[in-house]
Amino acid sequence: MHTAIHRFGGRNSIASRHTEGGPLAANMGQTKNSGVGFLKATKARHAEEAIGQSEGLVTVLRLTQADLKPAEDSIRIAKHLFDAHQYAKAFYAAKRAETLALSLDERFNGYTKAAKALRSRIEAMRHLGLVTETIEGVVRRAEEKILAGAWENGTFVPNYLEARVLVERAEHDGRIFQEKAERASNAIFTAELAIERLVETQGPADPIAFANGVGAPLEAARQDATRELAVGNALGAALIARDLEAKASFLRTRFGEATKNLEATEAQLTELRGEGILTDRHEGQIKMARDLLGKGFIEPGSAMATRLAREVKSLGDMYRKATTGLADAEVLYSRLQREGFQSYDADVALRDARRAVREGNYARAKEHLERALQAFLRRTNAKQALAKAILETQTRIKLLQGSGLSFLPDIQDVLGRAEREFAGGNYAGSSEDLRLATVLLDQATRAPGPKK
Repeated sequence: MHTAIHRFGGRNSIASRHTEGGPLAANMGQTKNSGVGFLKATKARHAEEAIGQSEGLVTVLRLTQADLKPAEDSIRIAKHLFDAHQYAKAFYAAKRAETLALSLDERFNGYTKAAKALRSRIEAMRHLGLVTETIEGVVRRAEEKILAGAWENGTFVPNYLEARVLVERAEHDGRIFQEKAERASNAIFTAELAIERLVETQGPADPIAFANGVGAPLEAARQDATRELAVGNALGAALIARDLEAKASFLRTRFGEATKNLEATEAQLTELRGEGILTDRHEGQIKMARDLLGKGFIEPGSAMATRLAREVKSLGDMYRKATTGLADAEVLYSRLQREGFQSYDADVALRDARRAVREGNYARAKEHLERALQAFLRRTNAKQALAKAILETQTRIKLLQGSGLSFLPDIQDVLGRAEREFAGGNYAGSSEDLRLATVLLDQATRAPGPKK
């Protein structure tokens, strides 16, 4: 820059041309001994130096590829003012050119740095597979903004300032989005690892069938997360990925727990078989649960394993309650039959209970026993009601003793027969005789007395 300034101040400079024979030399000759001439010459020299410095500065800064045309125009204006002997205006125009050159260079460098950062951001986003069309459009708009220019203190300059604001804002937004996308990408990667750990779980008889069954829906969800990330929904992609990771880990844990559950349940069934308890139905269901788990249907298989563990745990108790209850019910029914009790409902219920025990359905056997007990209870209640009715009828007859009723002995005979039938267990016959005795007694008590 100093070389350029020195060259500007040499023999080809504006001051040299004027002092060698131009108007400046004549003017200075005419006012050589006057103070006014000296002041004017000083202003001319300052203006010439300012123009030279500005021109040299622009020459150097032109290497940066900044648009310095406004500064160059200001230098040309300064030269014209110098030629018109308007040295003060020429000086300020030259200084204006220098200020413009420095300002434009600084703005250009700021914009260039921001644009470079934005392009680096775009490359990084492309590397992640992100859509960058919108942010690339910002670069084009920024370049258009520079070319459109702006007026500044009466000078039309390239609009580096607003262009820089555009690219910096775009870079900031891109960085935030990239950070979110990276977090989402990491979440997707972690989910992939969780899925791999799940499909490679040891234990299934057919690992390929297991991997296809459990991995297919999870892989579909992973692809959904990847698509959401590709279209710019980083938050949605991260949420899907985190849920997917949790799901894969949960299924892996459930598979292990269900497998242990089934093993423990099978051991219990072996013990129960030793007690003579039928376990075929539960063994078949355990096989179904293992098939579900082996094909990758972990949740239904695990739910089935949990239910079977609960049922088998109480199977022994249910067996003992069902067999003991059946034996007690048969003893009670035999006693009642000896007393003359017969019940179709009780017969059917006991028959169904025996069949359920033979089939190993002990819960259903208990239900049938409840039906039989209800029939026994109805018989017991009817017996108690009949005994109570006989006692009440006896009381009424005792109250009528000595009343002069002619057929009171006949009523007593019928009631006595009802009592004997009740004692012999013939409750139906006893009930019929009691009803007859009650009707006769009612008629006798309603009959009018003899006329006086």
